[in-house]
Amino acid sequence: MVLLILVVVAAKYMDMDLRLLLPYLLPPAVLFISLYLIFSAYRRKPSTAKLPPGKTGWPIIGETWDFVRAGRSGTPEKFVNDRMGKYSTDVFRTSLLGDNLAMFCGATGNKFLFSSENKYVITWWPRPIQRILSFPEEIVSSSKDDSTILRRFLPEILKPEALKHYIPVMDSMAKDHLEADWSPNKQVRVLPLSKKYTFALACRLFMNIKDPAHVSRLEKHFTLVSDGLVSVPVNFPGTTYHRAVKGGKIIREELLAIMMQRKTELACGEL
Repeated sequence: MVLLILVVVAAKYMDMDLRLLLPYLLPPAVLFISLYLIFSAYRRKPSTAKLPPGKTGWPIIGETWDFVRAGRSGTPEKFVNDRMGKYSTDVFRTSLLGDNLAMFCGATGNKFLFSSENKYVITWWPRPIQRILSFPEEIVSSSKDDSTILRRFLPEILKPEALKHYIPVMDSMAKDHLEADWSPNKQVRVLPLSKKYTFALACRLFMNIKDPAHVSRLEKHFTLVSDGLVSVPVNFPGTTYHRAVKGGKIIREELLAIMMQRKTELACGEL
């Protein structure tokens, strides 16, 4: 910064037009100011609150790179296990996807979370993930009600009466899937084919979507969303996160269209 000031002073002293130097002075000035703001925020005085052991990593990015790298290497548990061994087997502090957070580990942590929901803790998603999954007007709202509804909804799906209806459909779709995607090939990749079958089954059971083209279109956008959930939350065209935000928006529009269609069919007595 001192160098920039000296250049400006020298230019004025030599009667040079500063507009000619502006393209050369602006980039380093912006870089210096950005770095200064980042490291000022990073080195600010720590809070006096009692926090779990651990580190939040780099400013803004936090430990997201380590988290993503562990997941892509096929060992997502390594991120947690390393910090459990280094800090605590019960709880540690970190920073992921732009948010500071605490991770509870082991039986003690799970017992505390599930026995204290909506009392000491509430269901919550980081803002970058909410931007992918939620409507814009719902990002600032609490997900407490969503968690309660989900807990009431899941037991209904697992009741014997519901399973009697689902199992024949699951069996029929599994046979069709094996004949179409497994039998014709001498070698298959199990994971992507299993994901394809599971997604098609979910579309059939929960949304009654049978058209393979429609399922394939939804699966494409769903893949973008799932990839973006564990990416660095930089919403810039071309990034994984930006594609996930766009994919989430398209999926929400598709689901709204399906719901409106089902509502119309119910009103007309077609269902």
